[in-house]
Amino acid sequence: MTIKTIIAAIALENGEQQVARRAIRLAVDHGAKLVLAHAIESLPESDPDLPAPANEEAIANVLEAEAIASLKQMAESATVQTEIEVECGKADQFIERLIRDHAADLLVIGPGKPQNLRERIFGSTADRVVRAGVCPIVVVKRAADEPYHRVIAAIDFSPMSFAAAQSAAQIAPSAKLELIHFLEIPLTFEQAMLKVGTSQAELDQYRQAKAKTAYVELRSIRADLALTGRIRVVRGDPATALVRLARSGRTDLIALGIQGKSAVSKLILGSAARRVLAASSCDVLLSGGAISRDYSA
Repeated sequence: MTIKTIIAAIALENGEQQVARRAIRLAVDHGAKLVLAHAIESLPESDPDLPAPANEEAIANVLEAEAIASLKQMAESATVQTEIEVECGKADQFIERLIRDHAADLLVIGPGKPQNLRERIFGSTADRVVRAGVCPIVVVKRAADEPYHRVIAAIDFSPMSFAAAQSAAQIAPSAKLELIHFLEIPLTFEQAMLKVGTSQAELDQYRQAKAKTAYVELRSIRADLALTGRIRVVRGDPATALVRLARSGRTDLIALGIQGKSAVSKLILGSAARRVLAASSCDVLLSGGAISRDYSA
């Protein structure tokens, strides 16, 4: 996939200059068209029992003009084709429509902050857009003007994680891309093995066999993606280990595959992805696409 169009969703009230800077950097790196978008959600809802606060159309026009001016100022440093899109309405619906209308290859967005009780319960705009899984999404967590240099792709051998690794390779082709599988054997399973007479030596052999199989599959994925980067198998809970890596200061981008199509995943973003998004100090790439692949060794 060639990255031809990038949409950057900018929440101006949150001062998301870092989102625009990352989007511009990516657009320049790929020679892509950049669409800077902002949704105005602050207009009061009409209530027939209350007097209108003023000429609502005039208010909307003022807010739109101010937003366009702010986005144009952000775009001044861009050396690529840039378009400005501003609309009054729900941000997630606006963003999803823009992605489809522009056949966008990538969305760049900030992590978002719940603004009210409803968003704390049902998720912020960023959450809702991520769960829709329309295209790969870079969630910007820090300001940076340089290309990505160190990228980690978390591999659980699902088609979604393979798609996320592929997206990472496309987005940051010059970066060092490391494929990591997190080997977690539930404690209850280990305890059950010991209760039925499994020795500690046999349990260790089981772990080693699982790790060996994981390395074989990671090498296969690395070959499919034509990568030369490192592969690793790390023991432990994936979310905890990923958060530690995300906070290490040695990683610029973490790529995660998410279930973007099932009914459950549209309601609840995967716990590992949510924990990484909340705690990461580096950017996070989320891909909900599924790429078919033969995982047989």
